[in-house]
Amino acid sequence: METTTELRKTLSRRLLPLLSDLEDLVYRHGYLRVVAGAVAMLGTIGLLGQVLGLAWLRTIFATAAALLFLTAALISFSATRRLRDRLTQTEQLLHSYLPDLPKTDPVGIRRWKQETSIEENGDAWIRREMTMAEAKDRHLRYLTFTTICYSQNKLTNRDKRKVTYDFVHATASAPGSGVRVPTTSRWSETERGHSSLTIYVHLGRAVEEGDVVTAEWHWPKHSAELMKGIRPEAFDTSFTTTVAEFAFQVKFRNLEDDTALKVKPLPTTQVERSRDGQDAILRISGTSPRRGDRFGFVADVRRPA
Repeated sequence: METTTELRKTLSRRLLPLLSDLEDLVYRHGYLRVVAGAVAMLGTIGLLGQVLGLAWLRTIFATAAALLFLTAALISFSATRRLRDRLTQTEQLLHSYLPDLPKTDPVGIRRWKQETSIEENGDAWIRREMTMAEAKDRHLRYLTFTTICYSQNKLTNRDKRKVTYDFVHATASAPGSGVRVPTTSRWSETERGHSSLTIYVHLGRAVEEGDVVTAEWHWPKHSAELMKGIRPEAFDTSFTTTVAEFAFQVKFRNLEDDTALKVKPLPTTQVERSRDGQDAILRISGTSPRRGDRFGFVADVRRPA
């Protein structure tokens, strides 16, 4: 009995990290792409073994063929495991939040701060930090985040899987000891057909004065068309809850020619512009913005012909 228990523990320690890695690989690149890559590599080994007449290479091919079937089974399991877990979590969260929704007011925000960094290839790194007002009742609370990709091309499922994000909730008394927050999300399209990702951040019942919620996003190629000089892009935000003050910064990395960046502020916005080495930085800020008003600017990078 003890031997069986030890064997189970050993297999669990060995297999769970492998399943986790396969799950992440499948989630980012897709099941068919991963399997096709494994088959292509295996076929190359077999072909070389036949052409070169190397017995040891043919042995590797036979062994790899057996491992491929095992790997395919693990990949199939991993491909569905993440989806099952996510659906289960979403169902549980929605069931717990539904009774409180009619009684819940939006959470107030003392300070809203976002820093966006756009790399030369168009990758976007977004960090958003919100200092919360106290929620005096004990109803379940949540925050909503929406980000739009203004690309002319519709995002594929693979493009969407590459978008990663993480949310941390820290108390005012211990800002360095935040914990990750459960989220649910949905993809949709704007009226103009742009891809939009909305994330619901579930904070639970305890939101104290000065609590800080930090969001970090990585969106590959989010602004690729802008940085290639193909078309302008809007950087804007609006608020659906009470915000005392906000600050919004966008940094364009390694933009050597500052004159290549043209900026058109929205009617509600004044833009402050500066340089940091080879980076161009645009900043906007304000106090007590009206709900629904949009703040921001349209950026246009004009590459030399």
